Amino acid sequence: MKRLVIATLTFLLFGAPGLGRAQVNTERYLGAFETIWTKVSETFFDSSFGGVDWQDIHEAYKPQVGSAEDDAAFYSLVNKMLWELKVSHAALVPPGHFASVEPVVFAPGGIGVQVRMLDGAVVITAVDPESPGYEAGLRRGFIIQAIDSIPIARVEKEVKLDMPPYNDRGRVAQVTKGIMGRIYGTPETEVTIAYLDGGGQQQEKKITRAKRSGVALDPRGTLFMAVEFEAKRLDDGIGYIRLNTLQPQLVPQISGAVKSFGDISGLILDLRGNSGGEIEGMADLFLSEKTLLFHRKAREGKTEVFSEPSGDVYEGPLVVLIDVMSGSASELLAACLQASKRAVVVGERSPGSVTESDATVLPNGAVFLYPVAQPSTRDGTVLEGHGVIPDIEARLTRETLLQGVDFQLDAALKQLKEK
Repeated sequence: MKRLVIATLTFLLFGAPGLGRAQVNTERYLGAFETIWTKVSETFFDSSFGGVDWQDIHEAYKPQVGSAEDDAAFYSLVNKMLWELKVSHAALVPPGHFASVEPVVFAPGGIGVQVRMLDGAVVITAVDPESPGYEAGLRRGFIIQAIDSIPIARVEKEVKLDMPPYNDRGRVAQVTKGIMGRIYGTPETEVTIAYLDGGGQQQEKKITRAKRSGVALDPRGTLFMAVEFEAKRLDDGIGYIRLNTLQPQLVPQISGAVKSFGDISGLILDLRGNSGGEIEGMADLFLSEKTLLFHRKAREGKTEVFSEPSGDVYEGPLVVLIDVMSGSASELLAACLQASKRAVVVGERSPGSVTESDATVLPNGAVFLYPVAQPSTRDGTVLEGHGVIPDIEARLTRETLLQGVDFQLDAALKQLKEK
């Protein structure tokens, strides 16, 4: 969960006039380091820093930062320091790299495909029928073997795995994002995909990325957010809504979609691959009474967050789909609806990347994320690192995808039909 703040800081842009280049770099690195360390010191939700001596961390990293040879070393050291806290949503992302960290939401161009790690292979799990990927012949169940002539095994090795949450699901999510970060990119640029098709034949296609619909998040346009919203009525009178991000401005759109379905026997909210955002107003669409959603621990103390019943509430059967790529606010929303017995959660256990953070865009385009609150469920379960355990576990397989079957969606439909 991220709140965007436009920075007025200038510490990453300029050094003092009259200084040599090496001294300028040292001064700006140390200035940035002190500002970042202090911000975390003042805003981290746990005054004990999870048992980490934050002052000792400062003393250990300051001389290393002062000796950083270049920007890459500086960013690496700062992130290593932030990850000493062992929680997600703490990072300093270099300029132009945010789209690589969360490509599904922040990459401006794509070819309309989704991939997952299935039994050690990178398998296409979804293809937009109106996308460049579909036109090039990519289909569900195909195995991606290389991207721009770089073998998948090498791509996997290049993905850093030292970022929280520290569990197998978190690592799978990081590798998958690293792979998708190479598939997504700048609109009108080309990406070459080598793959194994459904018949076992090796193929290679050069595909031009299309511009994705979305909005700029800051006045300079340095941070772009793509918004994918899919709503349709399935067979047997079941409604289906899929989102790649959760944002308050999408609440009316979700409500309007549900109304457009008419009389439905159930609703599926597909949060697979949803990297989060904010759940403000989301739970209100499904809870007709004021309900405790979660506990929020911040530096100033603990508070309880409740739903605020609205006039337009869907009260019928509800299934929420999640997987290992569901993160942050999407995990929290699924957990809230599950704990309140309002929805049945189907799919795979999520990674547990659930910390509320502020996101500051710095003048040079870098993005600084710093955790400010820790949510926990009604029963006190801290979701960070734990994730959401589905009521009904369902996994995708390449075999069923090649047959045109989304096993997780089928499990959700089965649950609603039984109800």
